[in-house]
Amino acid sequence: MAKEKNKTRTAFLLDVYKPIKPFGQSVFWRGTSLWLLISLFYFLYNAHPIYTNPEFDNARMLIKGAYIIFNILVFPYTYFTLKFNYRLKDDFRDPSIIFFVLLKRVGLLVATRDFNQIAGLFKVKRFNNFCLTTLVKGFYLPLMALFMFHHSTTVQSLLGRMSTPMGGIELTNWFLDLVYNSLFIVDTGIALIGYGLEIKWLGNKTKSVEPTMFGWAVALMCYPPFNEISGRYFPLQDRNDLFIPITDEQRIFVRIIIILLYVIFVWGTIALGVKFSNLSNKGIVARGPYKYVRHPAYAAKNIAWWFEHLQYMKDGVNVIPLLCWNMIYTLRAITEERHLMKDPEYKEYCKKVKYRFIPGLI
Repeated sequence: MAKEKNKTRTAFLLDVYKPIKPFGQSVFWRGTSLWLLISLFYFLYNAHPIYTNPEFDNARMLIKGAYIIFNILVFPYTYFTLKFNYRLKDDFRDPSIIFFVLLKRVGLLVATRDFNQIAGLFKVKRFNNFCLTTLVKGFYLPLMALFMFHHSTTVQSLLGRMSTPMGGIELTNWFLDLVYNSLFIVDTGIALIGYGLEIKWLGNKTKSVEPTMFGWAVALMCYPPFNEISGRYFPLQDRNDLFIPITDEQRIFVRIIIILLYVIFVWGTIALGVKFSNLSNKGIVARGPYKYVRHPAYAAKNIAWWFEHLQYMKDGVNVIPLLCWNMIYTLRAITEERHLMKDPEYKEYCKKVKYRFIPGLI
């Protein structure tokens, strides 16, 4: 078994090296392979029923603009990267080369009808990592665009009300709504860059991706369309029968606490910067809130949910669903750490930052 695996790996490495020389051919084949890969997803976003839904219209327009720019820059980028930022070891993780190898194997499969041409690739760790990385980007990129446009549309609507006379409470709520949605424009905008602009020059190439189905499951159930199912099992209700009657001023105070928690959440995204990505290790970040806890964003978001639903807990409503969502995010943190622990840098990070969620507690 080990001999067969080594043989498969050797064959894959030989395939990797074949398209890299001479220089001109390498630029052409790498650029063409990368163009085909991106074009495949561009076609998917414009053909699949989920993405042709009107709610994705703005996201598709953004992706179309990015695709046009990509078409212009793909070959210059490939040329300058090979000319001025080339390292031999990077070829083994280069998506353009790995996709080129896949296309070559597909051609051999058609010619020989030997399914081992494809099956053998899945015995190679680098190929599996390429497939998982592609899935992560393909799934999350349009979602982040969708979320960003949702919040930007809300901000535009709020700004349109600036000329409307508002009293103290109404004005304060308007301002807090503006801050809340602006925070998430920043959050999703950075996420878009993290998913859509992974290049050597930024140092944010994916090292590895969560390898287990359970790790993927607890992450995906937090995002559309999968959260529609998990939301049915753990529904959060906003009913008018308040657990504790509070004044408008007290409600404003609670909202300020929620905003501050989401500031921490977005601070975490800013700290990750171009390395932002779910389910992926793009390099260990120890700045910003990550200097104090290992999962500041998860902690801030889950605590914020308790404050958001604090007033809607009469007769225990929302308590069990909130506890379930807390458990889901705890499992996300555990599976992420199990994955990241394979990176020696993360082990060192955990020695310095001992707490997962709240400094001095847990």
